[in-house]
Amino acid sequence: MKKNIFFFILIFFIFLKNSGAKELSNNVILSIDNTIVTELDLNKEINFIRFITKSNNNYDKNSIKREAINNLIDRKIKNIEASNLKVEVSEKEIEINLYNYLTGQKIKLEDVNAFYKENEIEDDYLKNIIKTDMKWSKLITDIYAGRVNINLTEINNDISKESQNSTNNEKLKNELINSERNILLNKFSASHLEKIKKKYLIKFL
Repeated sequence: MKKNIFFFILIFFIFLKNSGAKELSNNVILSIDNTIVTELDLNKEINFIRFITKSNNNYDKNSIKREAINNLIDRKIKNIEASNLKVEVSEKEIEINLYNYLTGQKIKLEDVNAFYKENEIEDDYLKNIIKTDMKWSKLITDIYAGRVNINLTEINNDISKESQNSTNNEKLKNELINSERNILLNKFSASHLEKIKKKYLIKFL
C-alpha cells in the first residue's frame, strides 16, 4: 500500500512539474489590442528564423530576438487588417508561392518537415506566413495600385541604351516596369504598416 501511495505522489509531482513548464512557455509577453504573443510563439519564430537563415549557434541572441518580436507584431497586425477587409487568397496561389519560396531559399520540403518535427512546430507554420504576406500584398495593391506612377520615358531611354532588338526591348521593358512597380508598392507597404501600427495598443508584459 505504501509503495502505491508513493507511486501516485511521484506521478502527481511529475504532472505538476510538466504543467508548470508548459504554463511558463505559454506566458504572454506582449499584447496587440486583444491579440497576444506568448513565449512559445517567440521561441517558434526564433527557431524558424535560425532555420531559414541557416544561422549557426554563434548568432546574436538579442538581435534575432528583436527580429522575431518585430516579425510577430507585424504579422499579427497584417492578419487583423486583412481579416477586417476580408482579403482572401486561393489555396493554389499559396502553394505556388510556398514552392517558389523554398526553391529560392534552396530548402527542401522534407528538411522543413524535419525541422517542424524536431522543434514541435505546426507543419503549416511557413505556409501561414506566406498566406499572411500574400493577403497583405493584395491589400496594399488594392489600396495603392492607382498611386503607382512609373516614368516610362526614363525606362524607354534606359532600354534604348541596352539593346536595339525590338523583341528584347519589349521583354526588358516589361521587366523594368514590374520591377519599378514592386519597388514602389514595397515602399507603400512599409509606410502603410507603420501608419496603421499607431492605431494599435502594443503592450509588452
